[in-house]
Amino acid sequence: MASDLDLRAGRLRRSFNLLAPAYDFLFFQTTEEVWEAALSLLQPQEGEKILDVGSGTGRLLIALSQLVGASGSVQGLDISPAMCRSAERQIARTPHPSEIAVIPGDARRLPFADDSFDGAVSVLTLELLQRGQTEAALGELSRVVRRGGRIVVASIADAVTSDRPLQYYELLRRAFPLAYFGRPIALRRLAHAAGLTPRIAMRRAFLRLPVDVLLIGVPQ
Repeated sequence: MASDLDLRAGRLRRSFNLLAPAYDFLFFQTTEEVWEAALSLLQPQEGEKILDVGSGTGRLLIALSQLVGASGSVQGLDISPAMCRSAERQIARTPHPSEIAVIPGDARRLPFADDSFDGAVSVLTLELLQRGQTEAALGELSRVVRRGGRIVVASIADAVTSDRPLQYYELLRRAFPLAYFGRPIALRRLAHAAGLTPRIAMRRAFLRLPVDVLLIGVPQ
């Protein structure tokens, strides 16, 4: 019998399958600022192997490919098979120097061995998880990134309680509970709860909503 978490994951998968054809049209320009911040913190190097969890339509994967070059590789994972197919089409028609692979999967159970990557990034994904599962996803990112590697995560922040767009967003979440708006989360606190220590934090915006971008170093 499927658990509540698996049922929620199924609903999330179906929602993003439906959204996939219009995702770039709706969100590409508003996401660029957050992606740029994430890349500036991750600083992918030539020859590295990088994971993107919640890779969506593949735009960030292509940017990562340009940075790791022909001697590196990039792996994307998204819960939505339709998003993965959109990413594959985007990758096929865009020049990229390194190998890029995309697979469907769950951020809470990454299908990779320990220490598989030099770095990992997850942008606007962790807030989609149910309460209590964000720490599990952060733990999985830490598991698959080698000792001394880097993790960058970015999520809608809940810290700015006086922020008017954030207040409207919370009203929308309450009015449409099945629409799968990401819930604002205290990302730094959740990282500490997962046994991780953020090193650098930035604040950016997505659809005028505050977004925390954290760099987390994986201990040696």
